[in-house]
Amino acid sequence: MNLLNFESVLLDMDGTLLDGHFDDLFWNDWVAKAYAVKNRLTLDRARQQVQNDLQAVAGQLAWYDFDHWADHFSLDLESLQESGQGLIQCRPGTLALLDYLTEHSMPMILATNAHPKILAFKLKAIQAKHPKFTDYFSDIITSHSFGSPKEAHGFWQQFTEQTGINPARSALIDDNAKVLDAAKAYGIAGLIAVSQPNSNQPPQPRLGYENVCYLNELITG
Repeated sequence: MNLLNFESVLLDMDGTLLDGHFDDLFWNDWVAKAYAVKNRLTLDRARQQVQNDLQAVAGQLAWYDFDHWADHFSLDLESLQESGQGLIQCRPGTLALLDYLTEHSMPMILATNAHPKILAFKLKAIQAKHPKFTDYFSDIITSHSFGSPKEAHGFWQQFTEQTGINPARSALIDDNAKVLDAAKAYGIAGLIAVSQPNSNQPPQPRLGYENVCYLNELITG
């Protein structure tokens, strides 16, 4: 897919622009370990409990609500994530694509389900490594400002109203198949899936969509 054929490009953050390795470690390992210690559970039991609780609201805004989970697990999640901020990094090929689209004057919008606290934390961490990172984007939007996750029709309706994009002339790059499904149903024309959101895990192609492993694969010419 040639991104230059569109009027705007929408990019997800976690697992698309940034490596999902941090997120997987945070929820599957660090939170589980802290929960195990607090509740005197085995790590396996704690990990299963954390995953069960998360999956119960998968695809809902609560799944992405940092404050909700801090209260739910009675853990200081902000301190916990601070300890691993060095692992927050761009995926290979991210900056190359952002530079390429910038050179061609392509408007880019970062659209994420990340909670505002996580968004601010990650942008601060990545800006420390790449000071001009946020300059690539004409807008940075979290679904929490709309009260609907990207998996919902309501998000895309409010997103379009706020940004003024033309869905039929816009492309979305995301690692979440359900988000891509919702965007497709709304009318976003260009849909590209990231098949390897976590660099430490093997690729998992999203069926029904054009897949790329690294974003620089979308550079043409």
